[in-house]
Order: sequence, then structure tokens, then C-alpha cells
Amino acid sequence: MSSTPLSDSELLAALEKHLEANPNDAAGWNMKGVLLAKRAEFGAALRSLDTAIRIKSDLPEAHTNRGRVLMALGPEKASEALRSFDRALELSPKNLDALVDKAAALRTLGRAEEELACIEILCNERPDEPRFWTRRGDLETELGRMSDAVSSYDRVLSISPDSATVLVHRAVALAILERFKEALKSAESASKLSPDDVGAWRVLADVNLRAERYGAAMKALERAAVLNPTDASIENTMGMVSYKSHDTKTAITHFERAAMIDKHHGSALKNLGFIYMELEDWEAAVKAWNRLTSFLKDDPAVWDAKATTHARLEDFCSAADAWENARRHYRQSGDEKEAQRVAVLGRAARINCARQKRAAKAQREHEKATRTFSDRFEMRRKKGQ
Repeated sequence: MSSTPLSDSELLAALEKHLEANPNDAAGWNMKGVLLAKRAEFGAALRSLDTAIRIKSDLPEAHTNRGRVLMALGPEKASEALRSFDRALELSPKNLDALVDKAAALRTLGRAEEELACIEILCNERPDEPRFWTRRGDLETELGRMSDAVSSYDRVLSISPDSATVLVHRAVALAILERFKEALKSAESASKLSPDDVGAWRVLADVNLRAERYGAAMKALERAAVLNPTDASIENTMGMVSYKSHDTKTAITHFERAAMIDKHHGSALKNLGFIYMELEDWEAAVKAWNRLTSFLKDDPAVWDAKATTHARLEDFCSAADAWENARRHYRQSGDEKEAQRVAVLGRAARINCARQKRAAKAQREHEKATRTFSDRFEMRRKKGQ
């Protein structure tokens, strides 16, 4: 008759009792660290694992578990975790689980080339695991190696042909390579396999947009909008499709709707600013730039466009201020040529601003000097009331 297995709490209690009698049992301290980590007692888990390593520094599983606990503590611990995984692999080079953990740490640190090197080893050692080939394709896409990415995604699909996610990623890589026919086929397959996946429809729209198939792009976006009507980026893309289709009025409607859904949608507001400038609707353009610069402070091109709009409205004081912001941010980005260009425009705007101020002052003085006695009497009477 089999006995009931112990719970984690019972195992931990038994292990603590064992360690009281056998304090130099490194494997026991390692197991205690694992059990404490399962209870999310990460500080105590680290202390147990450090004890295991102090007793037996060449215990690879203790280094691996220590790295895992550090990763659980947050991304700021990823560098320290990576050192633990590296030590585990020094001690046990064939430990593929530790290699998977190392790849995860490198991913957190944004070290794509090094992560890809780990993933390539995993693909060679475990060639039938689609998750490694998927990640390989994603990394190759991130690094701009689109042909390699397509090959990796093809390998995944040879193992798991109904993976909508991989079909979507493959479509993106193919579209960047301008292999639009294959990209469309991949994206369409993804949308059929996963008709409720907004991402699949958005990628299908993007591929059609890149292929300049604007009608098909809009149909895919309309399907995506039905699935997620509060996604401002879908409305913004619909605006781009309308604009490229030479339907400016509808484009503005979509951009405005995107900015209504998300008042901080920078792309939609930028599109509105430029489209209104193109239409020479300077009042509407300056409203768009004002909305955008209320939260986007460091884009010199936006300040430059805003300054140009104010100048066209003959509001030279506001134009001078905007060009000064553009000059400062161009200089901060290292674009000295553009900084000098807008500095010249800013100086001209300041001269015109000073002239406007002098003219306004002279106008006020003239009005004051020519005001009649009855006007002054009426003003005093109203003031007295």
C-alpha cells in the first residue's frame, strides 16, 4: 500500500530537521533553497543556496537555482543571475536547462547576439523543440537577418504547421524582404487559423499596406477594429491607409479618432499636424502640434513643424520659442546642421516678434491718445458701477 506523498511544507520541515543534524549537506541546502523559492521566500532561498555553494562550490545545480531565484526577483538582478548560470555551465557544459536559463537572462538584458548563440546550441541539441526555433527566428528578425528568420520559422512549421503565431512572425519577415506573395499567404493562413487574433489581422493589414493593396489592408483593419475597437493604433493605421488611398478626409477622421481613444497617441497627432499643414489649415495644424508637445517634449522635428505653423499664422513670438526648442533638441541629438538651420529661422522669428510687440505697443498708445473725452467719461462711469 503506497503512502501519501509529503506536501512541500512537510518536506521543508523534514529537510530542516535533516540539516540540523547534517549542516554540511550541500545538496540538502540546495533542496531547501528550491522549496523556499516555490513559496516565494526568495531572500531565505538565496541564503540557503549561498550556503550550499559555500559548502560545495562546484555544485552546478545550486548555481543554476541561485540564478533562477535572482531572475524571480526582477530584471535588475539579471546580470548577477547570468553570472550564476555561467558558473553552472562551466561546471556542467552539457546542462541544457542552465543554457535555457542563461538565454532568458540575456534576453532580459537585451543582449540579442549572445542570446542567439545560446539558442543556436539549443536548436542543434534539441532540433525537434519548436520553441527554440521560434525564438531563433524572432532574434534573427530583431537583428535584421530576415532570410535566416524565415528559414527558422519554416523549421517550426515543419514541426507544428498550425502555429498561427509563427505564421504571423514569418509574414512580417517576408514582408520586410518584399516577398509579398509569400507574406500574404502566411498572414492569411494565420488569420484563418486564429480568426479572433487581432495581431493576425493587423499583420495581414500591414503586409497588404506594404504591398500597396490598400483595399485589402483596410478590410483586414476593419476586422481588427471589430475585435478591439479601443485600439488607437488600429485607427491610426486606418488613417495611413486612407491617406495613401488619397482619401484625406477619411484619413483625418481616423487620426482624430485615434487621438480621441488615446490622447497621448503621438503618431496620430503627428500625422494630423502634417496633414493639416499639407492642406494649409494652419489653425488646425497648430492645435495638433500643441496637443502633441504637451507631452512629447524632445522631438526636434515636431518643434520645427510647430514653429513653421506658427510662422505661417504670423505668430512669430510662438514660432521663435518653438524653433529654440527644436535647436536645443537637434543639438542634443548631435545634428548640428539642423540645429544651425533652425537657429537662423529662430533669429528671424525673434526679430519679427519684436516688431510685432513694438507695433502692438504703438497701437495701444495711439488708441489711448485719440480716445475722446466722452469715451474716457463712459469708461469711468462703467468702472464706478
